[in-house]
Amino acid sequence: MINSLHKLLHRPERGWDPVPAKHAADYTRLAESTVDHNLVGMLAEKLGGLAGKRVLDLGGGPGQYAVTFACEGACVVWHDISRNYLRIAEARARSGAVNLTFSLGYLEDAGRLSADPFDLVFCRLCWYYCAADRPFAGIIYSLLKPGGAAYIDASTPALESPVGIRGFQCFLNNALWFKVGHPHPPHGRIARLFHQYPVAYMELDYSLPLRDRVFLIKSSD
Repeated sequence: MINSLHKLLHRPERGWDPVPAKHAADYTRLAESTVDHNLVGMLAEKLGGLAGKRVLDLGGGPGQYAVTFACEGACVVWHDISRNYLRIAEARARSGAVNLTFSLGYLEDAGRLSADPFDLVFCRLCWYYCAADRPFAGIIYSLLKPGGAAYIDASTPALESPVGIRGFQCFLNNALWFKVGHPHPPHGRIARLFHQYPVAYMELDYSLPLRDRVFLIKSSD
């Protein structure tokens, strides 16, 4: 409820931006050197190539992955809450001579795009910004075409301090499924949430102790 109230009072379409311009610029410089081209190649292989595929970069930030996907021939929709990131992503797309479609809003607001679903929904390191884990998983599932894929890379609460306000936020989310602010999802929760839906294939990568990486393919039935 607290996160939902915050969303009502802080609307990006009315000019609210949670990402200060300086932070956006600083993170952009870091992001330019951290695109995982092996990951992009892996996703391309699993999808039978990215050319012509419809891709949603959910929480796209400065657009480093959106532009990379577009350079591979994908039709990419960038979605993020920050106008500062929007301006940076637009400039990056112009510099890379690629076309992106831009969508501004909270993560859950991407649900409005489900009428034209995607071959790939890419959600990297931004899951914890959702208002609630269970409905957000449903939104991602609804955004996939039958046979479409989702890739989710999320940090876990092990990243957080076990004491203080952040520790309390994690406890509420872990034990009671009640989110105040943006605690990370507990280890394994994302996979368990998607197991509730018809999924043809799921691959889990728990090789990093502070990260859950989930790749899944929606059932075609």
